[in-house]
Amino acid sequence: MKARIACLAIALFSTLLSGCTVIGLGVGVAVDHRNARDRRVSWDGARSVPRGRDVEVTLTSGDTLRGKFTGLRALPPDSYRSAYDSAQVTLDGGSVLPRLGETVLFTPVKGPRIRGPFRGFEAEALAVYQPDERSTAYLPLSKAAQLRNLDGQPFDVDYLRFLASSRALPSTREFVVESGGQTSRIPLQYIHEVYAAPQRTHKWILYGVIGLAVDAAVTAAVISSISWDFGPSGGGGGNWGGY
Repeated sequence: MKARIACLAIALFSTLLSGCTVIGLGVGVAVDHRNARDRRVSWDGARSVPRGRDVEVTLTSGDTLRGKFTGLRALPPDSYRSAYDSAQVTLDGGSVLPRLGETVLFTPVKGPRIRGPFRGFEAEALAVYQPDERSTAYLPLSKAAQLRNLDGQPFDVDYLRFLASSRALPSTREFVVESGGQTSRIPLQYIHEVYAAPQRTHKWILYGVIGLAVDAAVTAAVISSISWDFGPSGGGGGNWGGY
């Protein structure tokens, strides 16, 4: 019987070891492969650039900035409101734009309708706060079938898309680049293109170790849960019909 239990434990260990560890290694390899590729995106795709990448940012003015991308940072609320108010004034009083903070209903071409307080624009996307998730959703205007507020006032999606693509609307976040101890905060509407250099990583080690730790923990729990009782001498604590 002891041999049977030992075989069972070995089988469980082998099965588990080939599960999470292999999955972890696979995920790590996929991440390393993705990081090893360079990336070139326009201003509307800037939020897809991974943090920590060395980047070359070409501005609409023709200037170029180089450094390490540290993330997208939100503009201070007062600064964004000032920029948004200026855009509204430029657009004949702003009747074509939603008011900051008002609840809007975003109906996509496909999928469920999204509702939440309007936070502004980001490149060619609408920023709508999602209270349940406590996060902001960035909804591409290219996927919008309809946009209106709770009073039923519709907004011309095609015109908003035109304004966004022509960079007439300020973005809620800035692209932050650090170089030589200096930080540059670049409004997205001033970005023409971002080139992100490939990055060599070894995530396969990290994810493999995590998978191995999970396998070991689960295996130990399974083995410890086996309740066979052989007594102090290994022979007779249980009822085995005389055997």
